[in-house]
Amino acid sequence: MGGQDFVLAIIFGSFIFAGVMHWMKIKADAVKAKAAGLDGDARAEIAELKKRIDVLERIVTDRSTRLKEEIDAL
Repeated sequence: MGGQDFVLAIIFGSFIFAGVMHWMKIKADAVKAKAAGLDGDARAEIAELKKRIDVLERIVTDRSTRLKEEIDAL
């Protein structure tokens, strides 16, 4: 293996390395985009659950108030 072959091997290796790095960056960006979408879904689900909790709190509070009024009426 002469000096020229060594230089060509280094150049070829550099191109392969650059290609692999580019591919890894594309994959990382795709994963980040997918995670951001899941984050939005999670936020929507949390908002829906908060609404449900509000309804449950209203039901519990209303029933205790109604029960108190019925007891006072006796």
